[in-house]
Amino acid sequence: MDEAPAAPGWLRRALPHSRRGRLLLISALVLVLAGTGLGTWAADTWPWPKDRYCWGAWEEDSGPDFLGDEAFGDDDDGSRTGRETAPTRERPTGSCEVTIASDYKSSYDGDKVTTDQQVSVEYSPVPKAAEARLALVQDGFLGGDMVPLPDGLPGTVNGRGGLLVLPKSCDTQDGRPTVVTMQASGTYANGSYTQSDPADLGGARQAAVLLVAAANRGMAAAGCAPHEPLRVSSPLYDLPDTKERVFSTSDDVCGIRGLRLDTEDIEDQIGAVTRDLQTCSVRGDRDGVPYLDLAMVAQPRLAAVFDGIAGKRPAARGWRGTGTLGEKHAIVRADCAGRPVIFLMGVSTDPGHLAVFANAAAARLGCAPIAPEGAGR
Repeated sequence: MDEAPAAPGWLRRALPHSRRGRLLLISALVLVLAGTGLGTWAADTWPWPKDRYCWGAWEEDSGPDFLGDEAFGDDDDGSRTGRETAPTRERPTGSCEVTIASDYKSSYDGDKVTTDQQVSVEYSPVPKAAEARLALVQDGFLGGDMVPLPDGLPGTVNGRGGLLVLPKSCDTQDGRPTVVTMQASGTYANGSYTQSDPADLGGARQAAVLLVAAANRGMAAAGCAPHEPLRVSSPLYDLPDTKERVFSTSDDVCGIRGLRLDTEDIEDQIGAVTRDLQTCSVRGDRDGVPYLDLAMVAQPRLAAVFDGIAGKRPAARGWRGTGTLGEKHAIVRADCAGRPVIFLMGVSTDPGHLAVFANAAAARLGCAPIAPEGAGR
């Protein structure tokens, strides 16, 4: 997507950030110019160039609500601003953020309504430290509501953001992959009431398009872009919309026989179940408190994100492969069906949960058990 020409600095600062505000200003200018014989000039040069964000990847009014006037609600003077630092060959890290702010009176009760929303993108190699890497990737982008990116792209996405692992040409000198992450966040306040209200990315598919567009621009700036830009053309994985309530401690969670938790007040979200990815998250059914996160990653480039952090010894006696069982995360790496596979657990510290999950996933893939018999009891 080509860069749009920028309006002169003084003009861009003078224009309101919402299209409705601009239209009001332009209408007034046209009336004034018409009276001075310059109406033709105004007509020939309207519309003003649209703003672009995230290294030029996203254009104002290009689809999702956060880039259009829909983001401002009833506020005719809402603002949308962008802040960014592009990656370079010498410093292959970068970030961009689009912020939407609105402040108006509710037409329903007259209370003051304030919204503050952000869409943030980070371009950087994965951290060196194992715990930081697991916290970034597993905690942020391998939950049960994430689906695989389409078209073989290594990464995951949902309606609030996603992660994409870039080609090997963008790896660091020490072999760490570079990733692009995107996250939507925000709050809505009406009087004394406040709730989470992330910026609207337009659904998981539109989020995938936004993520890939930003990645292409970031790679071009860092000098590691492939010959052909990455594209999103196929449908996304069809994830069930409903979560499953767990009514008894004897119920199997995540659809896995023998995987049980010692509480009834939970629900599980079963995510993707493919040869490349399997995920599940368990949360409190009323308060959303995390109880368990599980993931199996076999897609080669996505699995490469975890290279070098599984240790050199088995996770426990009798386990295949290598791994570590930590206080916040557990990771096991083993060969399965002819390729390396990563098994991950978060939140829970019970190795039995990982054992049951890993053995079930391995059996589905057609390879030997990961944990020894009885490890899941």
